[in-house]
Amino acid sequence: MADEIARTLHTHLFVQFKNPIYFSSIKKAFPTAHIEEAQGTARENKLYIIKEGKWAETEKGTTNLKNTFEEWGTMPEQCQGKRNDLMNLYQMIKDGYSNVEILENNPDNILNLQHIDKARLEILSNQYKSERRLNLVVTYVSGKTGYGKSRHILDSHGDANVYRITDYRHAFDTYNGEDVIVFEEYRSDLPIGNILNYLDVYPLQLPARYNNRQACYNFVYIVSNWKLEDQYFNIKNEQPETYQAWLRRIHKIRVYTAPNTWNEYQPHDYLYGFHPVNDKEIPFK
Repeated sequence: MADEIARTLHTHLFVQFKNPIYFSSIKKAFPTAHIEEAQGTARENKLYIIKEGKWAETEKGTTNLKNTFEEWGTMPEQCQGKRNDLMNLYQMIKDGYSNVEILENNPDNILNLQHIDKARLEILSNQYKSERRLNLVVTYVSGKTGYGKSRHILDSHGDANVYRITDYRHAFDTYNGEDVIVFEEYRSDLPIGNILNYLDVYPLQLPARYNNRQACYNFVYIVSNWKLEDQYFNIKNEQPETYQAWLRRIHKIRVYTAPNTWNEYQPHDYLYGFHPVNDKEIPFK
């Protein structure tokens, strides 16, 4: 920014934001200012403010008060118009902005929503191709139908962040990089080797009919009317080491005892320790 004398003393100010911003927001901050969309690169606009370069030998070059010039921040790379908008859009996707937040920053991106979703998935996939999901948490959830098992998961994580598997023939065909996976109504539906891979922390390509999908999830819920000990009962007897590997993949066990009421255990406590029961489960009084 710098002061300038023409008919009156005034200040020229050029601002370049990291992310797009509504014109109304700028107008609210500077209600009496004359505001226009800048053209050209940041460097070209700076030269105009200080009246150097092609402006130095013009009439405007004599109106600038050079000792009033002030500058803050780092000069952005020289890019113009649409390319700059795309760089801002890419940065917002990398920063984890939702589609709604991106549109609030720049409604013009409504034309790019399909490309935004593809770019987001590509960024996530590239990240998890070489990154172990060491924070992966696997929770086994059991209880009667209608107790709110799945609803609580959706309420906790947000519907848009949860990928629910109900068709075990083509489980991952529409997986789109969601952070949460729910295996619904699970009754030993997948081969034990497959489920062990899906519950592991290592980079993994999930099988899909058209294109395999990169595993990007950090939360897994296995939801069932069956108790944990009822899953893979034949494996428990025939392949005890494999069965122990299945149990080791599970970090928490949540048992619903009534609608919206549950007890949560560590696997060892649930399998080998004491845990609370309700009155109906007590065999003697």
